[in-house]
Amino acid sequence: MKQLDNVPTHLSRTFTGTYRLTGRVVEFDNAKTPFLKLRLSDCAGDQIAMLNLSTTTVPERIGHLDFVTASGVKCLSGQFILDEFRRASRDEVTSMDTLQSLPRVYSPMPEVFDKLVATVQSLRSDCLRVFLTRVLERKDRLEAFLNAPASANYHHAYPGGLLKHSLEVANHSVAMLRLNEPTMPRLMQEACFVGGLLHDIGKTYTYDSKGKPNAAWKLCSHDVFTLEACAYGLTYLDAHEPDIAMTLRHLWTCASPGARYGQPAAMTLARYIRDADGQSAMADNQQRAFRLQTNKGFGRLGQNLFWQPQLSAAASH
Repeated sequence: MKQLDNVPTHLSRTFTGTYRLTGRVVEFDNAKTPFLKLRLSDCAGDQIAMLNLSTTTVPERIGHLDFVTASGVKCLSGQFILDEFRRASRDEVTSMDTLQSLPRVYSPMPEVFDKLVATVQSLRSDCLRVFLTRVLERKDRLEAFLNAPASANYHHAYPGGLLKHSLEVANHSVAMLRLNEPTMPRLMQEACFVGGLLHDIGKTYTYDSKGKPNAAWKLCSHDVFTLEACAYGLTYLDAHEPDIAMTLRHLWTCASPGARYGQPAAMTLARYIRDADGQSAMADNQQRAFRLQTNKGFGRLGQNLFWQPQLSAAASH
């Protein structure tokens, strides 16, 4: 490692920001000066920064995925040399944009991740944005949401499958809503998106941070964890948009596939989410059934049988 101290300021530019701490290791430069190499992450990507341990005291009890605020300079070499590194204040954390703190580095499907962040940040409802922050930016859940499959052996059964399936259901639900009920208020459209996005959020309890099934996967059905996963956010909505909070509870506990509560659907949003869920799952399974088969006709995936008709050359273009 090259020597990093005494960097001329005219060869650098300033740097400051609030991030999640996702990595750190001690390194030494040519003069044997110890530096703490840090990876600072957010939804846009990573910053690699160096902290001189001989001149700067590292705050105690800052752990993996904690919020930190760092500032310093960026050298021509591309490395950041920090002159400040500390735990972020509450105001600094709350001033971040919705989902800004999700580490893009942890997503195995970065293109889908980017679509999620862009769509959520376009929501007009401040209450729903705060709600999603309280549900998805939890340190103990966010890695599972980004890494878990949507199922172990069925649809979207690959790392990042839960994220991809969740976003498909959310977007398809809203598309059906706008087609059938174009005058539906914007807030209800956004509630439909959120309901679809989080319809499988209970699976973050049944997979670990690396997307591997855990004990809860064998012991409990994922749907029993949905309200638990959203409890902190629902408490906020109860105080600011109580009917939207009740709407989301209804969507997740009535007619959606897998729901064990048996409550009949009392609004069309529940049907849209149910249908979008089934469509997303079947489309992924059908693609997998034919991924190794070039001929048309029947394909099988587990117990599911799929059929693709043989089309004329003109019709297939």
